[in-house]
Amino acid sequence: MSIAANIPEALRQLNIVRTFEAPRALVWKMWTDPAHVGVWFAPEHFTTPVVRMDVRPGGAIHMVMRGPDGSDHPFDGEFIALDEPERLVMRTWITLPDGGIWFAVEQTVRFEEDGDRTVMRFQAVVVEAREDAVGPLSGMETGWSQSFDKLERHIGGEAAGT
Repeated sequence: MSIAANIPEALRQLNIVRTFEAPRALVWKMWTDPAHVGVWFAPEHFTTPVVRMDVRPGGAIHMVMRGPDGSDHPFDGEFIALDEPERLVMRTWITLPDGGIWFAVEQTVRFEEDGDRTVMRFQAVVVEAREDAVGPLSGMETGWSQSFDKLERHIGGEAAGT
């Protein structure tokens, strides 16, 4: 695996910290239950109509994000580690028609209890990228931030029992 030389250092790693008004077990469930992941996982105006997750180390991930224009954006991955309810590590990638990997990202999510709240520490590290992946990688921070906004709204609804 390699990262193309033209991928700027600033696009190779992303760190986001969010605090959710919910217990850690609920936030963990939002990340590991496909029914919940399908609600929040995707930037604003995108949906995730396909969520298949074998939630165990080595388990496969397959999702399809659908854009507002109806275009589908499939990706695959695998779970690397699950230390419930403290840490989740997964690697996701987009496969090109020729079978090569366009880019691959390893995500580590840590869940820390803070009273009745949960502090989520998210890190995404690009582990492989072709030179033409600069565009999607430059949108990674916005995409994840918008996904986490949706996660916060979904958690709020679940915590309120709606």
